[in-house]
Amino acid sequence: MTSLFLILLLGLYHPDNWQVFPSLDEVRCISSTGSEVYVAVPKGVCVFDRTPYRLTRTLTTADGISGEVRLCAHNPARGDVFITTDERVYRFVPATGLVEELVAPFKYVSSIGIAKDGAYFETDAGLFFRARSAADFASVSELPADLTWYGRKDTLNPRDFPFLTPYFVMDEQLLNHQITLVRPDKGNKRLFAVAQGYGILVYNIRSGFSEAHIRFGPSSAPVRRIARLDNRLWFVGGQTAVSLDSANEWHYYLTRPGDLSTGGFRLLLGNVTTLERSEGLSALLADSTGLLFGTEYGVYSLGSDNKLVQLLSLPVRVNGLLRLKDSLIFGTEQGLFLSVGDSIVEYSDPYGETDWGVFDIVKADNGTAYFGALGGIVSRTRDGAWFRYVPPGFDLQQPVRALAAAGTRVFMATSSHWPTGAAEANITVLDTKDDSYTTIDATRGLPVSDIRSLYADDRYLYIASPGLIARLDYTKELR
Repeated sequence: MTSLFLILLLGLYHPDNWQVFPSLDEVRCISSTGSEVYVAVPKGVCVFDRTPYRLTRTLTTADGISGEVRLCAHNPARGDVFITTDERVYRFVPATGLVEELVAPFKYVSSIGIAKDGAYFETDAGLFFRARSAADFASVSELPADLTWYGRKDTLNPRDFPFLTPYFVMDEQLLNHQITLVRPDKGNKRLFAVAQGYGILVYNIRSGFSEAHIRFGPSSAPVRRIARLDNRLWFVGGQTAVSLDSANEWHYYLTRPGDLSTGGFRLLLGNVTTLERSEGLSALLADSTGLLFGTEYGVYSLGSDNKLVQLLSLPVRVNGLLRLKDSLIFGTEQGLFLSVGDSIVEYSDPYGETDWGVFDIVKADNGTAYFGALGGIVSRTRDGAWFRYVPPGFDLQQPVRALAAAGTRVFMATSSHWPTGAAEANITVLDTKDDSYTTIDATRGLPVSDIRSLYADDRYLYIASPGLIARLDYTKELR
């Protein structure tokens, strides 16, 4: 709590600049107030406005929460929200926007019971009560009858609400998602129903009709690549492709075909997910000539006939792709290579940086290509000039595994692993206008320790991590 307070006090972490979209595939708990709805998922707690159910904030590791979130429960006696993870208990205070870790005589909480005068906790060490004005947990042996339970003791069942029949939801691809969790709102006027692998549906309890569908974020499968195609932002990985359109609406495509047209092509997602399952999708290039995919074993193109054609069979994973006139450049952990016709030759930079591996490639709007290498990046301008960038204090043995470029800025992601096993991710921002560097890490609100892909437009930086997508308004963050 103290470190987070100091970060906020020093002005390093600005929650308003961040929007985090965790996967809603597994919703574990829902609690509501008169104006807000709290939804617990493994990666954090989503906070919604009651109308029109707009995501306003997600409480994550950046707010001081450690471990997978298990439960959340609004406590009207004090106006705060209890949050539990694997071994910790927190309270979120909406009035201050801060998350505080509580000192508790237990580790694991299986259920939280809310009463008018406080909250009861069923734990691995027995039953405890935290009164309205108390700072500590008191051991108890009896429970009042009028408790609203969250967690294991929650006795509400979807079948308690007959209007939910047949107790599943069919999505746009005619796939069924079972309703597994229900929670009425504070006034018993609305019912929140969780459909596994789909999201949350809001029903009018009086009429029984659905009033809203809450869906956002990626699937639980890791996103491999982010790309803009057909005026949509696509997050591709696993057996799912997710798109975000210009109206900020999320769309989901599983194993059935989905339209993704660009340059006259139609991407048959069934083909792409098959490729992902068999070889692993590791690179994606979309331009006016069509679509190229890099995998663990080669390079494929997608033609106008919706068929994937293997262009190159390789013994190493393709980390990045770039067209150079009629040739194709691809990066691997063994270096940078140029494919012309049937021949493949090594394509080294003047500094020899790419000889030690290329881990991602991105092309800026001005035609300059950037290559993620060990300890920094190298670039090649449209006219063939090379430059090298090594951020101050950069670990020269650390690969830049994800890149994005927008305007004069280049975003490079790295990760570190401490001897304790903990992981830490960083994003270094290079502004080529003045060759300045800025670091975005946990102290500035970066909510992930594992970054798989980056994408930047003229305002936002999108960050893909297993189980969530984070979006940073870098135009405000980097003022």
